[in-house]
Amino acid sequence: MPENNVRSQEWIDKIEALVHRAESLDAPARAVTIDLLQAVLDFHAAALDRMLEITAEQGSNLIEQFAGDDLASSMLLLHDLHPDDLETRVHRAVEKLAGMFRSLGAELALISIETGTVRLHFESVRSWSGTPVRASVETAIFQAAPEISTVIIEGLKEPAPANFVPVSNLLAGNGVNASHL
Repeated sequence: MPENNVRSQEWIDKIEALVHRAESLDAPARAVTIDLLQAVLDFHAAALDRMLEITAEQGSNLIEQFAGDDLASSMLLLHDLHPDDLETRVHRAVEKLAGMFRSLGAELALISIETGTVRLHFESVRSWSGTPVRASVETAIFQAAPEISTVIIEGLKEPAPANFVPVSNLLAGNGVNASHL
């Protein structure tokens, strides 16, 4: 994972922890904290908006580069200034993920983008641990499109637990034909 992605996630985690701490403050302190945070966010949003205007006036492709950079893109999304629409951002995230999974012998494809939901198809000849794959995919999609509430990954097969024995194997050892049950 590129350094900016790691740092971005560290900042997000720190912000979330501080929000939880602020929620425990008494009402007047919490109100001042919220007002201060909103003032800083408004200031940043206005400055970023102006920077994008200046960049566009220069006819530069820097805005496209900002949109494609994970850290800059996250900041633009936070302030509702991202130049790309939802579909473009999701397609970009899926393309990055698909390239990574392809190099590992798996395929990931976008099926659809519906209201609040991204539906993907995962295919591989080998079993994958679903939890890390799901977490990686969800993190990338939610980072690119925070307005998405659900990510559905079809075809992601969980390997059977280590001590799992299918019922058919148990019944076969007792001379019972499972097809008659």
